[in-house]
Amino acid sequence: MKRSHVALLGALALSLAGPVSPALAATTPAQVATGFSGTAYGSYIFNADKTLTSGPTASSSISCTGATGKTSSNTAAALTVPAVGNVGSASTSVKSLLTATGKRIESKSTINGANLLGGLITAGAITSESSADKNTAGAFAGTNKTTIADLKVLGVAVGANPGANTVLDLSVPLVGSVGKITLNGQEKRLVNGAYQVSTTALRVEVLKTGLPGLKVGTDIRLGVSSANLTAPQSGYLSGTGFSTRALLASGLINSSPTALAYVGCSGGAGSANLAGATVPGLATVGATSTKTSGVLSPQPKSTVTNTIAGLNVLNGLIQADGIKAETSATRTAGATTATLTDTSTFTNLRIAGLPAINASVAPNTVVQVAGLGQVTLHKVSKSSSAIIVTMIDVVLSQPIGALPTGSRLQIGYSSTGVAL
Repeated sequence: MKRSHVALLGALALSLAGPVSPALAATTPAQVATGFSGTAYGSYIFNADKTLTSGPTASSSISCTGATGKTSSNTAAALTVPAVGNVGSASTSVKSLLTATGKRIESKSTINGANLLGGLITAGAITSESSADKNTAGAFAGTNKTTIADLKVLGVAVGANPGANTVLDLSVPLVGSVGKITLNGQEKRLVNGAYQVSTTALRVEVLKTGLPGLKVGTDIRLGVSSANLTAPQSGYLSGTGFSTRALLASGLINSSPTALAYVGCSGGAGSANLAGATVPGLATVGATSTKTSGVLSPQPKSTVTNTIAGLNVLNGLIQADGIKAETSATRTAGATTATLTDTSTFTNLRIAGLPAINASVAPNTVVQVAGLGQVTLHKVSKSSSAIIVTMIDVVLSQPIGALPTGSRLQIGYSSTGVAL
């Protein structure tokens, strides 16, 4: 009887208290929803009319992804920029991380010294770091850090850890103020659900005449890093298209991409058009265009089409009446890989001395062309989420024009991807 009485009282108590509510499940760090985007580079030097452009050097980037464990890194040799000075070798890195409290993206840039404007500004190692975090409660946080060893401005030593957004006058003896120097430039902001953190270790802006060889509007940026957390989405789109590009054997750009256009992470349409383009001493192309498009619904899809009307490499060594580099990437609901398509074509392709090469050439066909080098036709590479097509990829076996042996010429480029 006693046991029954106790059980009855327990049941009555539960009944009076009402139904038991299930415990709310706590969000774990792995469940934090966010996208990642980050960049870092060593130096970027330019003036307003772009008659002077150097960099961005050693550029690293992560973008259009919601995945942790992604990394990107790069290095570049020291360089000398006329009228600006010497910039040491650079190394950069960007990575997305799962932390004990949420998710993070980190970016870092380091330059091994600089001597600018005839010694007006000198420094040892220059380091810039940016990071952005999102925790399980959905709150954002970010950090900026700059370290500049042995920094001297006009011969006066400056501390290695300058305060945020420190501005110094750029004064030239016997001339006066010609601009400004910003140390440890920092920014944090939340814009339309995206949290953005950026750091520029050292920036020089020329605002008046007085520095030999430098125009007003010259901008020198050393040690640049950015870390961004974007709104989560059903898929992260990527894509790039261009007509021509020349790279030195070191990986530096000799001739910048022409008719360049991108697919935005969240989609939309883009385009670029040119009446023609030239890689000096090596190749010319006719009218060219790049069109990009991307959508997230009903399923994420990215498409890039680059078209070229006419090609002539080395006075007829390689010719084509038309080139189309076209790829797309689509991810269906629940899929872990993307569906990739390649509808690229040549029109009347011919190579002197190789009559068997024509417009129906198979993908990844490699031939040796005398007087030029190794040529890969309709070059295709794929991953689980992206595809890259380069219709003509040339590696020089000898110096041609301003391009040394080992330099690479790319013609007709299309890449697309859809990442988780």
